[in-house]
Amino acid sequence: MDTKGILLWAGFIIICAAIWLVSRSMKKQIEKNGIESIGVISRIVDEGGSEDIDLQYYARYQTEDGEEVEGLLSNPSPDLEEGQQVRLKYHPKYRTNARLIR
Repeated sequence: MDTKGILLWAGFIIICAAIWLVSRSMKKQIEKNGIESIGVISRIVDEGGSEDIDLQYYARYQTEDGEEVEGLLSNPSPDLEEGQQVRLKYHPKYRTNARLIR
């Protein structure tokens, strides 16, 4: 592998690590400072291709100030169904990202 290839791989690894760190930080902030709410599974979307299944679960809930938002659940369980009521936490800074309370 030449120098250019090594630099490309190094850049790719650094970008992946940065995404992972931001995601982990957001998760910890929601768990630590999150506000509890009751929501409803509003939709389940398959983001996978023709041969992959990649389900994304969204919940609609009210924030502390009364605003209704739809947020992506970062820790869904496969038994969730549209219309199902769920307990969740969200961070005021990241209103459209939520985590289930289990």
